[in-house]
Amino acid sequence: MLQPEANRVCVRTLLRHHDVALMLQCWRTLVQCSADPVETVVHDDGSLTEEDAQAILGAIPRSRVLWRREADALMKERLAGHAAARAFRAGSVWGLKLLDVVLAEPGDCYYVDGDVRFFRPFQGLFCRAALANRSVFLRDRVWAAYSVRPWHLLDRRGLRVSAAINTGLTLIDRAQFDLDFVNWFLAQPDWRVIPAWTEPTCWAALARRSNGHAIDPAQVTNMYPGARVTATTIGAHFLSAYRARFQTALAAPVRGDEATSEIRFQRLGGLGPLGLGMNQLKRKLGNEWMRRRQS
Repeated sequence: MLQPEANRVCVRTLLRHHDVALMLQCWRTLVQCSADPVETVVHDDGSLTEEDAQAILGAIPRSRVLWRREADALMKERLAGHAAARAFRAGSVWGLKLLDVVLAEPGDCYYVDGDVRFFRPFQGLFCRAALANRSVFLRDRVWAAYSVRPWHLLDRRGLRVSAAINTGLTLIDRAQFDLDFVNWFLAQPDWRVIPAWTEPTCWAALARRSNGHAIDPAQVTNMYPGARVTATTIGAHFLSAYRARFQTALAAPVRGDEATSEIRFQRLGGLGPLGLGMNQLKRKLGNEWMRRRQS
């Protein structure tokens, strides 16, 4: 029986044409496994077609597409007076993931990447109680994929970030999303040493100001080399760089007859300059080792 409409939340994703098939494969499991009643909102990155929309609407009940042209009109109003945020959105698709999924439409933000899938029933994630007065992310136990350098955490501007997060899943109480702070962050050009990581870095800074939490990584894990889907894994984020290694897990059947698991949350701590520096050095050495191995 369908739950009353008022009990449903909108779970959002940002999608490009190339990833429609993968998103449908993964999000069928999200709808199937979530005991919390949801509706699906797909944010078009500008590349989706009418055929893509029909495929989404046909495969996932209670879904709709927010077209880029519609979002552009909405966000012009939402970002009035925030020039840095407007510029970031205009210049990077990641601006849609940072801004549109929170601000384009009313309500709290429940965002999940299209490459996150689930394996067994769960509850307590897509509901108001999960994000009341806080933000929630995936925990990244391998890398701090941040665009800043360690010394940026020492200067007088006072930037603070949470310990490594992954924004493949991002929930935030709408009242905790400080657009003025986001605009201030985006107005610091030297904080974009790695431009593609500006969005997660801004979220990591927001997490420090919004009671940041992460889902227990034993329940929902990022699929780096060495990661495993176990009998107790609820969901997994199939990172594009390593997805080819995990095709069997990606296609595993849903264990729908198992008992419904309650999602567990962990409070995020801070990440200081020493921790960030060690993580970035480790990543640099690892990349150099791979480069030499392949040469």
